[in-house]
Amino acid sequence: MTASEHRLSEHLLVEPDTLRKVMGRVPTGVMVVTTATADGQAARTANSFGSVSLDPPLVSVCFGATSPFVTALQDSGRWGVSVLAADQHELSRHFAHGPRTLDGIAHHLGPHTGAALLDDAVATMECHSLTMQRAGDHVLVLAEVVSLAARRDTPPLIFYRGGHHQVGPATD
Repeated sequence: MTASEHRLSEHLLVEPDTLRKVMGRVPTGVMVVTTATADGQAARTANSFGSVSLDPPLVSVCFGATSPFVTALQDSGRWGVSVLAADQHELSRHFAHGPRTLDGIAHHLGPHTGAALLDDAVATMECHSLTMQRAGDHVLVLAEVVSLAARRDTPPLIFYRGGHHQVGPATD
């Protein structure tokens, strides 16, 4: 057995419910990821998002492998990220079981991707996918950031222990 095979077999000692409980104690930001489709826009809440590299500017995001949103991302290869503000927890819930439409939600289309960006987001980014890799029961997407903007000087929405929270006042 190789070292990597050995490590993979050891994960069986970790129960999924225990992993969820422990990882729930790691606070994460909450964002809405969008992509243009043949039918308009698809959107989905994400909290497994992170910066990978500053030079070149790379980010990653994960979605459940069976989510229809993964297919939309594969088809498009271009997507937007809107970092939600503390007062936008309803948007997080709305898009949690996406993809959902953006009807009635203030947004504009990113010039580099055609993906919807929420007008009242804390920050927005436009991304081009570089790779999509199956990672257990999820798909990991690695992407290059092609544009970004800090939009609102307000605390972000945080997901922690299964619920929405906020941090103190924003400071730059």
